[in-house]
Amino acid sequence: MPSPKISLNKLGEYLTATPARRKRIVQDQQDPKPFIVARYSDAREAIVDFLASGMTEEKKLLSQAKKLRFDDSGTAFSYQDKLASAEAIESFAEAADQIDLEDLKVVPVENSSSHNMEISGVNVSIRPDAYLKDPITGDTVGAIKLHFPKTTPLNDDALGYVATALRVHLNDAKDAKVVDHKKCYVVDVSTRTVAHAPKAFTKKMNDIAAAREEIEARWKRNQVSDAT
Repeated sequence: MPSPKISLNKLGEYLTATPARRKRIVQDQQDPKPFIVARYSDAREAIVDFLASGMTEEKKLLSQAKKLRFDDSGTAFSYQDKLASAEAIESFAEAADQIDLEDLKVVPVENSSSHNMEISGVNVSIRPDAYLKDPITGDTVGAIKLHFPKTTPLNDDALGYVATALRVHLNDAKDAKVVDHKKCYVVDVSTRTVAHAPKAFTKKMNDIAAAREEIEARWKRNQVSDAT
């Protein structure tokens, strides 16, 4: 049987959700709905390119949003996704000044890349959208993770959990001793909210571990139910 798994953004939502919503989140992670194309792929690419430019090409970013709005080619689904991506790009542009890159180099991460962290038996898919690196030493200093869905925005507490796990992942996976918690950014695009990891993270990681126990228990119950 597949091991318990959850995406990082969904883990953040889970930690602040109602009991009914928690049950639904685990069910959706256990039996994900197939998508032919990735949602918000146009927005993700445009925003990451903008970050990699040092956030100096806002006109180009907004031009891409305008282009998407007038591109009605493809299926009805792809057209709606282009409109959603255009809106996401414009929302991000309004929130971009909350991100301070200083002189760090932005290194885009392939959307298909796998970045995972195991928390007491639950596989958490991290997948940063970009790493922030020291341009001289090449050390990973931080990362940026985007959250797009308007229907499931992340509140301040959820953003804090996601940013904390992102920071811990960087320390563990990259063995990055120079990680700056203030450079571990999570952006809820639809609400134009930007958060970074807190300096103290033990309590939040304890909360995440407790949630892990719930997720594993729900996952196993669902497997037993499906088998009967």
